[in-house]
Amino acid sequence: MYVYQLIHDSGGDMIKTIGYFSSWKKARTVMKKYRSSIEGFKDYPNDFQIRRIKLNEDNYYYLE
Repeated sequence: MYVYQLIHDSGGDMIKTIGYFSSWKKARTVMKKYRSSIEGFKDYPNDFQIRRIKLNEDNYYYLE
C-alpha cells in the first residue's frame, strides 16, 4: 500500500510537508488549491512535489 506525500520545496533549508494522502488525485487536488490561493505558495507554483511512499517500509536514505 502507498501514500502520497505533498511537499513544497522552494529551495533553501526549508521543505514544507503539506500532507499525506491516500491517492495521487487527492494530493493533486490539494496542490492545485495551494498553487492558486494560499499566500506564500502561489508565488512558487512549480515547487510542489508529490512523492509516492510505500507503507511499512524503511524509506530512509542518505548521500555519502
